[in-house]
Amino acid sequence: MQIKKVVLLLLYLVYPQTKCLSQTLYGTNNYVEYQVGNLPIVISVPHGGDLIPTSIPTRICNNPETVTDSYTIETAEQIKAALFLATGCYPHLIICNLKRTKLDCNRNLADGACDNSQAMTAWNEYHNFITMAQNTANSQYNNKILFVDLHGHGHTIQRIELGYLLSSSDLELSEATLNTTTYINQSSIKNLVLNNRNNYTHTQLLRGPNSFGTLLTNQGFPAVPSQQIPYPGATSSYFSGGYTTANHTCFDPAVITNGFQMELNYDGVRNSNSNRMLFADKFKNVVLEYLNTHTNVVLGSCTPLAIDENNESQFIFYPNPINDVLNLSCSQDMNTLKVINIIGQELFNKEVNSNKVQIDLSNFSSGTYFIHVTTGKTIKTVRIIKR
Repeated sequence: MQIKKVVLLLLYLVYPQTKCLSQTLYGTNNYVEYQVGNLPIVISVPHGGDLIPTSIPTRICNNPETVTDSYTIETAEQIKAALFLATGCYPHLIICNLKRTKLDCNRNLADGACDNSQAMTAWNEYHNFITMAQNTANSQYNNKILFVDLHGHGHTIQRIELGYLLSSSDLELSEATLNTTTYINQSSIKNLVLNNRNNYTHTQLLRGPNSFGTLLTNQGFPAVPSQQIPYPGATSSYFSGGYTTANHTCFDPAVITNGFQMELNYDGVRNSNSNRMLFADKFKNVVLEYLNTHTNVVLGSCTPLAIDENNESQFIFYPNPINDVLNLSCSQDMNTLKVINIIGQELFNKEVNSNKVQIDLSNFSSGTYFIHVTTGKTIKTVRIIKR
């Protein structure tokens, strides 16, 4: 597989109209791409592409589905931007740029590529990128990552559908039945059921108060399954998850990653830039809370590319949620202290003649900030995140 590496040197100066600083790997002819991340979050987007090369014929094999999931790539880019502004780090993002009439990466190779060699190459590169991203993230975060296969649906009911590889009728089963080994083994979050911080059951993780669907609904985006909408209903359309979810989550015994297929409704989510931006901001809140609630990953272990790792300090800091005061200590006396936001603007600058200092964060909005401290001739940097 031939992959060329391209480094993007674009910084999100105005969210969300320009791109974050990150590295992108492209497949052959740029038909697929992998935007490398450093968060325990991997997102794939198979059906949002618009490239229609004449060298790849229109898919006609096996009665194919060819509808584009409109604005799913744009939504994923918004999610990336929101997570970057909140954490200083990036999700892993894998995108198919080919239109679905040419390639469907959420089908098996035969049905998705219809025996065209270029489409088959792109299909393989796309799935190899997902595996590469998951391996990288799992190595960094001790196998505690989340995979989301991002789609858009055209169903009548405007709600988000989360597919855990359980059918609509499965989700109507009793709590006791869903918590049996049979249904846990059919689930794309099987490993999370077996190992989560609070020992939540399968049913609680599917539709309990701390399930992904419930957290989305609480943020103003109704989702199924959730505490509010525990199952789709016998007469309602619902996507339970497809090829990608079945082959890149722990439903496959050879895979350790938990994840699901996320189908976004159009109205109020994908249909305008402002709605995509709002959804991305709320999704960011949900995915960070979900990881914090159910796993023991430390998001601070990812290092923003804006920081020189060789110049990073050993400061100890103690954010106090009661009075919003940050207590910063150092082994040496500090001379000057600056607080800089994610786009490089200096927000605070003062002289210091002590090895301890307090910074009032009450007027700072949520986001990532960098504290630069001069001790003698040395400049040290530490990152803080305000929720």
